[in-house]
Amino acid sequence: MKRAAQAVLLAASAFVIRGEAAPPAKAPTRPPATAAPKPVTPVSLAPLPMLPSIARVRIELVKSAVVVIQEIDLPRGEWKGEAFDVYVAFGAPGAPRAIDAHLVPVGDGELEPEEEDAGEPLALERAPRRPPSAQPLLGRDTMAGVVVHLKKDALTRALAAGNMAALRLRTVLEIPEEDPAGARSVLVRLGASRGTPLTLGRLSITAKPGALAASRAEARLCGPEADPTPLAIARLPRMAGATGTPGAIAPVLAVRHASDDLCVRYWLGP
Repeated sequence: MKRAAQAVLLAASAFVIRGEAAPPAKAPTRPPATAAPKPVTPVSLAPLPMLPSIARVRIELVKSAVVVIQEIDLPRGEWKGEAFDVYVAFGAPGAPRAIDAHLVPVGDGELEPEEEDAGEPLALERAPRRPPSAQPLLGRDTMAGVVVHLKKDALTRALAAGNMAALRLRTVLEIPEEDPAGARSVLVRLGASRGTPLTLGRLSITAKPGALAASRAEARLCGPEADPTPLAIARLPRMAGATGTPGAIAPVLAVRHASDDLCVRYWLGP
């Protein structure tokens, strides 16, 4: 070991004696520079070319489930033939068993589609939150729901009758559990467009053959800013002696906020 160290010192001394500099040590090799990732440009959505409104919400009681039907009017407005997607968040209780969407024509001078008109089925897909490519329609962006695809041809056919179409959403839910007061509750998502809460039209609850009818029902807006005034809701078939909620107003007259949802409680007969 001593001899090896002495040999290194003698070699270094030889460079000094001859006036030469010792060879420089090699600089460590640096990894090639990695290009910074390009920032992701968010998709900028133009506002919806029409101002939607919720023409009708109907709750159907069937023997083994509850079906919520929402009909959203889509007037022609400034529509120029483009396709677009809309996002609809799930209501409650829980995720739906099934959901479908149809586009139904609204007759000239009418405010809502014919219930017997099945309309044209639309493609939809479930999503954990609203994707940037879909227009917000019902519920909040961070809620699970579905993207509904509105194609040019389907909209053209639906708008031909009276320059307005209705997006009909049918959601099948589990039967809600009774609360301590014996009522069952359903939450229906509302929404806003262009910063304006969607106008809410008629509300009804009906029993299909084989299911118990609602002996009593009440509806209210619910949410952090919701007006607590009860809303009028029709019960079908009508039961003898049944009365409406005192002080209830037509839903179209209610003060709406973008954060509002619709909460319906009902009690089963006889």
